[in-house]
Amino acid sequence: MNVTHKIALVLLHHPVTNRVGELVTTSVTNLDIHDLARSARTYELDHYYLVTPIIEQKELVGRILSHWGKGRSLEWHPDRAEALSRVQCLPDFQAVKTDLLTRYPDLPLEVVMPDARPMVQQRPYSEVRARWGDEAPGIKVIVLGTGWGIAEPFYQEVHTFLDPIYGPLGRAGYNHLSVRAAGAVILDRLLGT
Repeated sequence: MNVTHKIALVLLHHPVTNRVGELVTTSVTNLDIHDLARSARTYELDHYYLVTPIIEQKELVGRILSHWGKGRSLEWHPDRAEALSRVQCLPDFQAVKTDLLTRYPDLPLEVVMPDARPMVQQRPYSEVRARWGDEAPGIKVIVLGTGWGIAEPFYQEVHTFLDPIYGPLGRAGYNHLSVRAAGAVILDRLLGT
């Protein structure tokens, strides 16, 4: 991987779908904050964004981050505080893009999105990883979804769709990882040694 890349992880709580395909907003969980922040830190990602338009959810994220960033929590768990320092909660994906392009105004942005559902335009992780290693510097944004997947209107933001994650049985096997487990696998496939 080219170390001049800037890499961000995004967890969308909106726009996503429920089990019957309706557009919904899901709730942020404590595990969403902690587990993916620790994965982001492990793989040296620059930023981890939680996206929710719900003000109360953003306030909850703020309280959790504040708790772990000071006092006894910081003293006893400095590694967790370091991982959580990369977390930012924003109201929509446009705010994520604005933040990244403000930080890195001269770099092109590529949005990649895995999906557990097979889609014709999906690319293998090995192909994307190799391409990232050969490309000029840029901002790589890995977008994960909650609920029953990212809603189709968001697809217009995506430059590259990634393959589903399959176990040893392939498409015939179980395919319903938690977003946190899937996120760790995806980061390892794209960035691990």
